[in-house]
Parts: sequence; structure tokens; C-alpha cells
Amino acid sequence: MLAWLPSVGSSVVATHRALLLPEGTEPERVPWDRVLHAAWEPTALRVTAQDPHGGRPLELRVPVPEDHGSLPEVVRERVKASIVVQHHVELHGEQGARLVARRTPGDTELRWSVVFDPGLDPGDPVLRARADEELARLRGSLGV
Repeated sequence: MLAWLPSVGSSVVATHRALLLPEGTEPERVPWDRVLHAAWEPTALRVTAQDPHGGRPLELRVPVPEDHGSLPEVVRERVKASIVVQHHVELHGEQGARLVARRTPGDTELRWSVVFDPGLDPGDPVLRARADEELARLRGSLGV
């Protein structure tokens, strides 16, 4: 355990491998390489997590006390540490997708993801094909 906060009769816990959310939250465990964004409000933590099945990102809101302690810094550090490569490409005007290679702590394998900008439909076959082409180009330029 790296840091924690009480929340709704349970806790929010940052470990080396994941952010553990209070009991009853779905999901209760979000690996660092799946956290797309974490934002702190005075009495809540908002987490945007990548759906492991490729669907739209999950939006989670977890009540926390006003004193966040060291948890925000730990979350920021763990999320940043999971990112190996991050590159934005334009697909439709200035809107596009973020191509990200991440790795879980203790693992050497990269997991690539494509995160579309708000307003773009990740299910659009034309956008998906363009994003896949850009991802292949980026991976080729990096030799991976």
C-alpha cells in the first residue's frame, strides 16, 4: 500500500499495481495502465478508466474526505509511470486520438491503446481504420 483515504465505509487505496476503489464500486480495482484521468474535487475523486473490453471509458466518482493527504500525488506518479509512449494524431480536423503505450509495473510487455477525443465515435469504422493506420505507423517508427 502506497497511500489511502477512507471512503463510504471502505477505502480508496493506491498500491504498486492498481487503484483499489471502495467495496461496491464497479470495478473495485483499476490497474494503473487503465487509468486515463484522475481529477480531485473537494470531496470526490473522479476517475476515467479504460474499459478492458474496448468500450467507452468508464467514468467513476468516489466520495473522499476533504483532506486528500498524499493520495493525489501517488495516483499521479503511478499513472505517469505506466506511460511509455503517448502521441496525439488528428483524424477529423483538429480532433483525433491519443495513441498510448503503457505497461503494468513489473511487466515488460507494452499494451497499446487508442483513446478518441470527446465527440468522436470510437465505433466509426472510418475513424477506427485511420487510427489503426496511425498506430501502425507510430509502432513502425519506434521499432515495436
